[in-house]
Amino acid sequence: MTDTTVTKEQMLAYVADARRLLAQVQDPIWAITPKQTDEEHLADYEVTLARTRVAFPEMEEKTEMNMVLGEGGIVYAFTGHSPTAADRAKALVGFIRTMPFLLDSLVASLEAKEEHSARVTELLQHNNTQLTENREQRAEIKRLQSRVKWLLELVPGEQMKAVSA
Repeated sequence: MTDTTVTKEQMLAYVADARRLLAQVQDPIWAITPKQTDEEHLADYEVTLARTRVAFPEMEEKTEMNMVLGEGGIVYAFTGHSPTAADRAKALVGFIRTMPFLLDSLVASLEAKEEHSARVTELLQHNNTQLTENREQRAEIKRLQSRVKWLLELVPGEQMKAVSA
């Protein structure tokens, strides 16, 4: 997804679809079997398949096995043969394929936040400096007005004008 321009509508549609697919994966955990031979792994997998049959008794006898494959047909994950297994496999593939875009977006968002935060800090400092300068200028104006008033009071005949002003 990083090679193509993605519209906002496409992103929002993906988010909605991803949330729907996430509902197919409830409380996932990573698990590992003990070291076993291929035959022992197959026996364990038979037990897993049997558990799925018990959980979904209405399943047909013949089902499709869903999985996530990598280059060269390497199996990354089996998601099973239950009615929701295809959605889980699609979700995993979708999440893996969109991860570069999501990571790029996260980095861009963090960088933008940092840049905006720095700009806001810069603007606040500038505003505080301006406010301080304005206060100092107002204080200077008041001081000068007071001095002018005092000087005018010293000039004969100007006292009346100063009072009326």
